[in-house]
Amino acid sequence: MLSWHYRLWGETVKRVITGIAVVVLTLVSSHYFLENSKKDQSYSTPEEALRHAENSEFEVLNIKDRKLYEDTAYVFFYSEIGDSPKNYLAAGIVNKNTYGWRVDEINGVGMIDKDNVGSSSGKDDFIVGFVSGEVADVKLGTLEADLIHLEERGVNAFLLHGVKPRLIEHTDFEYLDGEGHEVSY
Repeated sequence: MLSWHYRLWGETVKRVITGIAVVVLTLVSSHYFLENSKKDQSYSTPEEALRHAENSEFEVLNIKDRKLYEDTAYVFFYSEIGDSPKNYLAAGIVNKNTYGWRVDEINGVGMIDKDNVGSSSGKDDFIVGFVSGEVADVKLGTLEADLIHLEERGVNAFLLHGVKPRLIEHTDFEYLDGEGHEVSY
């Protein structure tokens, strides 16, 4: 009777060990696959990563500017909607990983047009928008924006990075000209 219990216990232990081995093998394989995916889709610069981005609705026609914050780069580029070349501004959010730079997402900023001056949009922890060419500084509370100069169009874009989620909804920006005077819209 005792040998029957040992045999049953032995089979149960074998099943548990086999189950643990399968789970460990699955986890190791998944980790290996994810790391290879990161490695294969990583590039030496944010711009190079953006140029190799797949499945983007925005074609990278000309890179205009890059803003770098620690391990995140915002790469602004001209794209095209309709028949006019380079009439749209988009931004690639590119993150640094162990192997280099990898595109996280690509967002449209908007049509580069004076009618869009004063418009903005935000997501996660950043806000982008358009201002007139005379604006030299954009502030939201204590945050100061980086400008993306598009002077040839009479319009500039701005980027606020590190925005707290509660501020994303607010649009009480302060627009200042080169002499520090407020510009209103």
